[in-house]
Amino acid sequence: MVRTIVLAVFLFLVSPLAAAQTAEVIASVDKNPVIQGEPFTLTITVNDDVSQAAWQPEEQLRDFRVLNVRSSRRTSVINGETTRTTSFIVNLQAPDMAGIVRIPPVQIGDASSNAIELTILDAATSANELEQRPAFIRTSLESNQVYVQQRFKLVARLYLSANLHSGNLVAPELDDAEVSQFGQDEESYEIINGKRYQVFQRTYLVTPLRSGELTIRGPIFEGQISRESGRSVFSSIATTQPVSAAAAPKSINVLARPGDWTGHWLPSELVSLSVERANPEATVEVGQPITLTYRLTAIGVSPEQLPELNFDGLTDVSVYPEAAEFASTTRNGRVIAQRSQTVAIIPRSSGELTLPTLDVAWFNTRLQQKQLASSQPIVVNVQPAPNAPSEVEQQTAEPDSAISADSKPSAEHDAPTALAPLQSHYFILAVVFAGLWLLTLIVWAWWWLRQQRSKSVSAHAEQVHKPNHAWQQLQQAALANDAVATEQALRDWAHQQLSLPMHDLREIAEHFKHQPLHSQIDHLQRCRYASADKSWLEGKALLRALKAAQKHLKQQPKAKPSLSPLYPN
Repeated sequence: MVRTIVLAVFLFLVSPLAAAQTAEVIASVDKNPVIQGEPFTLTITVNDDVSQAAWQPEEQLRDFRVLNVRSSRRTSVINGETTRTTSFIVNLQAPDMAGIVRIPPVQIGDASSNAIELTILDAATSANELEQRPAFIRTSLESNQVYVQQRFKLVARLYLSANLHSGNLVAPELDDAEVSQFGQDEESYEIINGKRYQVFQRTYLVTPLRSGELTIRGPIFEGQISRESGRSVFSSIATTQPVSAAAAPKSINVLARPGDWTGHWLPSELVSLSVERANPEATVEVGQPITLTYRLTAIGVSPEQLPELNFDGLTDVSVYPEAAEFASTTRNGRVIAQRSQTVAIIPRSSGELTLPTLDVAWFNTRLQQKQLASSQPIVVNVQPAPNAPSEVEQQTAEPDSAISADSKPSAEHDAPTALAPLQSHYFILAVVFAGLWLLTLIVWAWWWLRQQRSKSVSAHAEQVHKPNHAWQQLQQAALANDAVATEQALRDWAHQQLSLPMHDLREIAEHFKHQPLHSQIDHLQRCRYASADKSWLEGKALLRALKAAQKHLKQQPKAKPSLSPLYPN
């Protein structure tokens, strides 16, 4: 009896060890050899129920790129015996180096799998082997050598031996670069060695952000293709087959920009700058806008890489640039970027106005040298405004005033210098009546001034309580091109609405920090205090600049209060 109990206890303690010793791990791959950079599937099968966390493939398969991992469990009962199986399916990408690569034994618990020697074939010399696959990818580069920030195209062509059921094509990867899809996918069919393939073509735009010899990791495809099932009596029923493919890596030489380059870096094959004037036949007067549209076009760059246009060289005019518009298109397989800039230019004086050329420096990637893209100069004959006095009238008015001034002394000199004697009593009466009249005039003037002062005080009080009165006064003065009234109205409006002390008109420009308004205020002050008589005809332009400055100030984001660091040094 005792022996039976001891034997039962021994068997109970030994049975887990026996189960552990019978645990088995088997590793297998779906293809061997594989081509350089090609994805393949590694399956790890364990004859036990284990959790997915029991194995971490990233730690044991460091020589391979792990694309994804999934697991499955299966339980079966045969003749009363229960068996459990756990499978780990790992999609891996073969290394970029050709040769023999060893997949080490996979350790799960106390058991380990068999090792696998995987043969990596060179992609350049394995075209025949690649075409035997149900899916493969070929890529081509627009150029093997580019400059930093120069855009180039990478074309990927996916070949499938059967119709595509579902799938996903992952974009190529390049460190420190921008990669985006360009255009729509193209679908076609192609016959290779008598075998028909369904071909999907996708184009990518790649912009490297650093120089050096870089390696582009090709796109990866994972999906399913449809195949007819020969085992079914219904021949029309199709089954799906999982497939995967990856393009071989590509090397590209990215050149740095020249060491002596200064300013905005714009590498391109061709850059042009054009200008177009709206209504070129129309007559232009002082204070009227001239609308110009500049178009900067470049090949092989993104629209965001195009620089801003500089209008600082324009003098004796007011410049109001609008927001730039960007566009990108394709012509003859080339990517073309364009920046359109519309500018309103208001002349301040009459005569011949020459708008000089604008220059944009760019680097010719074909000639490998710096070049300039220049616009054509525009000459405009500006006529004086109808209500502005001409220079001839001012010159003829000055001699007339001089003559009239000279004529006064001669007239006074010719006037009689002696007065007839008056009798004394008439003289005394005249003095008395004159004194009384003067006293009456003084009293009446004092009463009238008092009444006018009370009226002006009440009118001013009413104006202060009207919120839009100052702005209305400013509009009226500006639309009338009255420089003196506009300056005073501008001071009153800024003092009431902006609470500025208004010692100087430049306080308004500093408040808004708006360059067109600053230019208009400077021009107003130059016309007001110039040594020569200079008419001011830009009232509408001043109002337009002031409205734009108010809108610009409202659109500025409010500064957020900064917090002190949690752990100051």
